Amino acid sequence: MGEDGLSDAGPSSGTVGTGPVGPGQRALGSRPAGRGPLGRRFAQLWTCFALASAGDGFAYGAVPLLAVAVDPHPLAVSAVIAADRLPWLLVALPAGSFADRFERSRVMAAANGLRAVLFVLLAVLLLTHSIDLALLILGVLANASGRAIYYSAVQAAVPQLVPAEALARANGRISGTEAAAEHLGGPIVGSFTFALSRAVPFLMDAAAMASSILPLPGLRGETRVPESKSSASVLAGVRRIFADRRLRLLVGLIAGLAGLQGLVSGILVLVATRDWGVHAGGYGLFVAAGAAGNLPGALLADRIARRLGSVVALILSGGVAGLGYLLMAGSHSWLPAGASFALTGFAVGAGVVIATTIRQRLVPAELMGRVSAAWRGIVWGAIPAGSLVAGGLAVLGGLRLPLLVAGGAQIALAIALALPLTRILGPKGTGAEPEPLSEGSP
Repeated sequence: MGEDGLSDAGPSSGTVGTGPVGPGQRALGSRPAGRGPLGRRFAQLWTCFALASAGDGFAYGAVPLLAVAVDPHPLAVSAVIAADRLPWLLVALPAGSFADRFERSRVMAAANGLRAVLFVLLAVLLLTHSIDLALLILGVLANASGRAIYYSAVQAAVPQLVPAEALARANGRISGTEAAAEHLGGPIVGSFTFALSRAVPFLMDAAAMASSILPLPGLRGETRVPESKSSASVLAGVRRIFADRRLRLLVGLIAGLAGLQGLVSGILVLVATRDWGVHAGGYGLFVAAGAAGNLPGALLADRIARRLGSVVALILSGGVAGLGYLLMAGSHSWLPAGASFALTGFAVGAGVVIATTIRQRLVPAELMGRVSAAWRGIVWGAIPAGSLVAGGLAVLGGLRLPLLVAGGAQIALAIALALPLTRILGPKGTGAEPEPLSEGSP
């Protein structure tokens, strides 16, 4: 997210003994491309990721409820939500540089260790009734900064640990785990325990972050970047994205969709609890509805991309997510809103995996961390902007207006970029051979 484009080909031909294998046949005992085991090293990375994602899920369910408890004004709530993405604008480039300069398993361990300490401090503030809006925003910013560094190292490490033909499946496993732990199970536990005691989900988050460090010593040496690459410019990831027109157009689409997603996330807790009848203790269950769609979307993304073509599937996912937002805007209770949220989650889950895999296959290994961080800086940096706009729209036109704007604009954006993306990458996302990159590349 080999850098010669996505492989949408079917089973490859080969030989069995001395006899040729005809078209459409596989060698005896062989597996379809990308279907072999992902290996012990990837399993260790996945274990770390699953534990950290569970911790993030506890906060994902508890932080919006804490924001409402501290200050229920739409602008205040949307500011807290925006703070969770803002660090991608502030620390994305140094985060990517860390991931390419230092051993990536050590970067993950340091980031999650500091985040564990941060959550303990936040729990202490809650237990002593010392929290206010400013401290909450500061804590969310600090945690999100650590997560930016950790996540950049994770995404840069994945292509080092699995064969190129298994990359899409590995990305699906990572994205599906994130959906299951961070957006499905974690928020349910986080919101439920928050209703019992506000400090408990944050103490649980601290324990999860500390536990996520345990599998990482097994990856020492496996996620090291060649020493000759360690002094490269921190801006190399940005230059790579904007010099390659394929990456430039792709990140434009994903950033636009992310900004519109921010319109929804910025006011979701308010519209759910005020308009759809969702109780505070059950807010995590409602959030889980989106993850219930996100998980199968991520796990099925590889099959969908192979069947429809990567670019076609990506464009459709953007349009379907927009339709889900429009259906949510027209809902008057939690049941149809939750079903529509699940539809959106499925589309987003598939789209994230497909876009990530295209990007990874277009980027050389020594730039993977910096391009990944620059990409997330652009994409996730659009989310807080959308969240802040959502607060203003909700004040001016009601809580449903951001949903309407997000749905209509997302469908329009997907339609507008469908033809340019298909021309430059082809419907299957393989595209032409990579063009030579230079400072003057269009």
